[in-house]
Amino acid sequence: MAIRVKALGCRRLVLLFLFLGLLLEAQAGKIRYSVSEETDKGFIVGNIAKDLGLQPQELMERGVRIVSRGRKQLFALNPRSGSLVTAGRIDREELCAQSARCLVSFNVLVEDKMKLFPVEVEIIDINDNTPEFQLEEVEFKMNEITAPGTRIPLPSGQDLDVGMNSLQSYQLSSNPHFSLDAQQGSDGSQQPEMVLQSPLDREEEAVHHFLLTALDGGNPASSGTLRIRVQVVDANDNPPAFTQAVYHTSVPENVPLGTQLLMVKATDPDEGANGEVTYSFHNIDHKMAQIFHLDSYTGEISSQEPLDFEEYTIYPMEIQAQDGAGLMARAKVLVKVLDINDNAPEVTITSVTTSVPENFPPGAIIALISVHDQDSGDNGHTSCSISGNLPFKLEKLDDNYYRLVTDKTMDRELTSQYNITVTAIDQGTPTLSTETHISLQVTDINDNPPVFPQDFYSTYILENNPRGASIFCVTAHDADSNENAQVTYSLVEDTIQGVPLSSYVSINSDTGVLYALRSFDYEQFQDLQLRLMARDSGDPPLSSNVSVSIFVLDQNDNTPEILYPALPTDGSTGVELAPRSAEPGYLVTKVVAVDRDSGQNSWLSYRLLKASEPGLFTVGLHTGEVRTVRALLDRDALKQSLVVAVQDHGQPPLSATITFTVAVADSIPEVLADLDSIESSSHWDNSSFTLHLVVAVAAVSCVFLAFIITLLVLRLRSWHRLRAQTSASVLAGLPTSHFVGVDRVGAFLQTYSHEVSLTADSRGSHVIFPQPNYADTLISQESCEKKDFLSVPQSLLEDKKETFSQIPEGSDLGTVIALIKVQDQDSEQNGLVTCYIQEEVPFKLESTSKNYYKLVIDGALDREQKAEYNVTIAATDKGKPALSSSTSVTLHIRDVNDNAPVFHQATYVVHVAENNPPGASIAHVTASDPDLGPNGQVAYSIVASDLEPRALSSYVSVNPQSGVVFAQRAFDHEQRRAFELTLQARDHGSPALSSNVSLRVLVGDRNDNAPRVLYPALGPDGSALFDTVPRAAQPGYLVTKVVAVDADSGHNAWLSYHVLQASEPGLFSVGLRTGEVRTARALGDRDAARQRLLVAVRDGGQPPLSATATLLLVFADSLQEALPDLSERPAPSDPQAELQFYLVVALALISVLFLLAVILAVALHLRRSSSPTARSCFKPGLCVRSSPGVLPSYSEGTLPYSYNLCVSSQSAKTEFNIHNLTLETAPPGDLLGEDPSVDIGTSNEDPQIAYDSSFSHQVRFCRLTYILSLYFIFNSASLILVLVHCSSDGSGRGGILDGLRLVS
Repeated sequence: MAIRVKALGCRRLVLLFLFLGLLLEAQAGKIRYSVSEETDKGFIVGNIAKDLGLQPQELMERGVRIVSRGRKQLFALNPRSGSLVTAGRIDREELCAQSARCLVSFNVLVEDKMKLFPVEVEIIDINDNTPEFQLEEVEFKMNEITAPGTRIPLPSGQDLDVGMNSLQSYQLSSNPHFSLDAQQGSDGSQQPEMVLQSPLDREEEAVHHFLLTALDGGNPASSGTLRIRVQVVDANDNPPAFTQAVYHTSVPENVPLGTQLLMVKATDPDEGANGEVTYSFHNIDHKMAQIFHLDSYTGEISSQEPLDFEEYTIYPMEIQAQDGAGLMARAKVLVKVLDINDNAPEVTITSVTTSVPENFPPGAIIALISVHDQDSGDNGHTSCSISGNLPFKLEKLDDNYYRLVTDKTMDRELTSQYNITVTAIDQGTPTLSTETHISLQVTDINDNPPVFPQDFYSTYILENNPRGASIFCVTAHDADSNENAQVTYSLVEDTIQGVPLSSYVSINSDTGVLYALRSFDYEQFQDLQLRLMARDSGDPPLSSNVSVSIFVLDQNDNTPEILYPALPTDGSTGVELAPRSAEPGYLVTKVVAVDRDSGQNSWLSYRLLKASEPGLFTVGLHTGEVRTVRALLDRDALKQSLVVAVQDHGQPPLSATITFTVAVADSIPEVLADLDSIESSSHWDNSSFTLHLVVAVAAVSCVFLAFIITLLVLRLRSWHRLRAQTSASVLAGLPTSHFVGVDRVGAFLQTYSHEVSLTADSRGSHVIFPQPNYADTLISQESCEKKDFLSVPQSLLEDKKETFSQIPEGSDLGTVIALIKVQDQDSEQNGLVTCYIQEEVPFKLESTSKNYYKLVIDGALDREQKAEYNVTIAATDKGKPALSSSTSVTLHIRDVNDNAPVFHQATYVVHVAENNPPGASIAHVTASDPDLGPNGQVAYSIVASDLEPRALSSYVSVNPQSGVVFAQRAFDHEQRRAFELTLQARDHGSPALSSNVSLRVLVGDRNDNAPRVLYPALGPDGSALFDTVPRAAQPGYLVTKVVAVDADSGHNAWLSYHVLQASEPGLFSVGLRTGEVRTARALGDRDAARQRLLVAVRDGGQPPLSATATLLLVFADSLQEALPDLSERPAPSDPQAELQFYLVVALALISVLFLLAVILAVALHLRRSSSPTARSCFKPGLCVRSSPGVLPSYSEGTLPYSYNLCVSSQSAKTEFNIHNLTLETAPPGDLLGEDPSVDIGTSNEDPQIAYDSSFSHQVRFCRLTYILSLYFIFNSASLILVLVHCSSDGSGRGGILDGLRLVS
């Protein structure tokens, strides 16, 4: 270690020994340096980096710095050179005053290790202070008879330097009377005294002047001077004498200012002025002279500034007593200052770490704390502690240093910030303490993996979901912060049926939302088991996994698959045998079908769609068993075709059909014989059918001929009547306006007037008979006179003599409460009185007349806020002085029912598990009403519900007083999962107020329903049914399917299928979720032909419930393989089929030609007919039988309509107006015809209407034509259908027979 020492001449040897001592001390643990005072800033004191064993650049890296307490920083570190340098000018006298050694102690902190190195620097004194005297001049009085040798103490000089630089000697200017003598004091200081060498003579020289010089030992030496004036006085033979040579006293440092500390006493036996003693300080420090006050006449010493034990423990003073003649005496005074506990400990945070990681190990240093108390003794002894249950502790070091270290591990997730209060307390009385606060931030480390709220997740998704659909969302929380808490989600790689899991689902790495990447198929897999990983972004990252089960819910997307009877490979239908002697209920066969779906979607039902002989066979709804309904009869066909539909119960339902043939025979030869008989009977049917065709052709021809003959006869008859009509007389007595004939019925028109409007511009013409609209109006008047009486309060001015003690709340403003009369017996101004209310109340006084006031309501009254008012009414006159008096009125506010009951919650939701005991309490509703008495009494009731009104009382009830809702029955989740009640709380006020609240009751499911097996169902006798399995079935062959349902929901309805017992273990397997029974291996020769399988269906509830189903499986091939000849074979060719075909074609052609001929004949007949009436039956127009001469306007497109008008004279007035035809509006002649019987009026007069007698014949002709046309049209259409049916049928026999059946 290098110590820079400034050598001073001959004292090198002394400094060498000092250096060796410092070196030994440094080796003992301290680093010591020395530096002279008054050096410039930046002066190098020593190489601190070298002494610490560090490189200069490590000072900054390792956080090396200087820590000191209670003073300004005197030194600094140079990080470049690693040296300790001065931080400014150092004044030794300011730091250490007169101390022999001036040592500055501080510590160097190495922050990375939190280690302190004590450093001590000695400040070497230089001669920078000259000796000084407190006074510039001092005067002494000496008697001229003073004997030689008398000593006169002189004021001592002061030099702030120490050692050789301090005051070393005194010199007195030369004179014949006085010499200088310096006495060594007990403290080593020199006390100059002036010694009288020769007698004084006042008459020779009355005043002597001297100069006292104080010299120090510096180089160069410095000096200070004091002027001395000695006045020679007359003889004074007795100097003053103190009672004590040394005065001692002890005072506490907190003594009040002005307190008398000590009194010195000096006596002088002389008389007069020579005996008067005055006191003064002698040779005292100028600071002490400012602290103490000396009374010059009494000798009383008092304090005039505060005493400080920490600055001076003892104040030494010298008191000089001088009489009037100048004789003096001196005494010493020692004032000892007693320390009191007036300084609280000083706590300095030397070094602190503001943030630490949460994995900071125990014992790690957080802060370095320095505690210092300026007091002494017990008052300066300190202890340091931290408050609270914190994971820290304080460890004491040397020199009142403490270090704050961790006591146990920290957890940021529990506490992220600590406010540490460090308390330093001394041992004085009373104790003083100081608190300082350290805020410590605990930084996060990645010590918490993401945590999922649940250990296991399950969700459901319907199969056939769209790609990209959101399935589920998982969320993991990380208790860390910032990047350590940023969670990303991913899938743990796995495979499903050999396919990577990532091809099925994906997850959003930020949100945790699961998406389906493909459409799921319930039949492929029923659930996906996957693991999700949540990983944070810390370093190193932490992760956690969670299992997610995705259950694929079944949809009805698979049609039933029929296993038996299987269709032959040639596309024909299968054949089943039924004996002729089969009784009703005989099992012919069984349709076996399965559905790959599950649950309700796989619940199959069977029904008979079509049968050759309805009513002969029936199909079991759930078993598929085909049984006979009745006994077989001889007339029943030997070959019956059945179409059976198999339908599931999905939404929408899907179905499949199977067609098979039931052969009625006892044996195979009998079946073949029956087939031969069927062929022979078909030949007989063909021959009879040919005969029917021949008869039909002949009949049609005869009808055709009869029609022609009838047509000719009618035509000749019509022509004959038309000839006779020309000579018939015409009715001419009455105008046509008063008579009309309709269908040979005449009627006179009297006073009726009806208008017939015939329009040609629409497709529908209407005959409109306007009738007067009569409306029987019953006018009833009710005279309801309502007299509203307004209740006006009566005057309460003078006649109101009562004071109301109770006022209803909500009273109107201005309501009079009381009438107050104020009297003053004085007169004039002294008798004038004003009245007022002293309090702030919702009332006011209104002056009504002289000295009368009424107390009225000025604000709203609410009893619930304040139920009573004490109103003080004061009355003051206007006299001088004013006199007043007061009275108090207590007003009670009476309650009215103005508050409805209020429920504590807006809505109530309760969960009740099903199968609860009847009478159990399920909920409790509470409403409060702030009113009083009956107004605040609340009654509860149920006012509405989504239950049936009759069923409500059997479900729940409510206690009207307590509001407790009770269950009246055991709830059933499968019957009702939730219901909602509306509860009402009503008070007993008048009128009653009420409020409602909604209570929703959610019925939770329990596993109280065992699975129900739908298929296979038991037979009528309770035995198990059989299913057939082909012997060539390969492994995986679908034998049948067990279908079961569970009335529960959720996990309670999650079914699994298990094989409990099997005749041949390992031969069959059951799908865990599907219930499909499949072969596990191929059938061997040693395997029995009959196998029994017991399947258990278990739900997922707790405890699980189960049901069993027994399957009887038979290995056998289909009946079709045994009877291959019974399949649908092509029918043999029929020699009469071609003849029948041509006969049908001929019949159809003849019918069509006949129809065309009839139409053509009718058209020609109408064309040539001269009767417009007959023509109007077929042409577009209007047929009015009362006037055949009036035709519709064809130019406007009027369609053929026929109107019958029957007019009788019994009506009051009827008038039938036919629009007259003018020449402008008349149709052309070719349309009207040339029939002379038609009379068209061209004048304004009413035209005459002639009656045509041939009208009825023509009508009959028209009807006959229509009937024949319709008959032949129907006949032709029927024959065409027969022809088409025959041509489409492979065998003529079956097609023609069906065609004839269709025609009939």
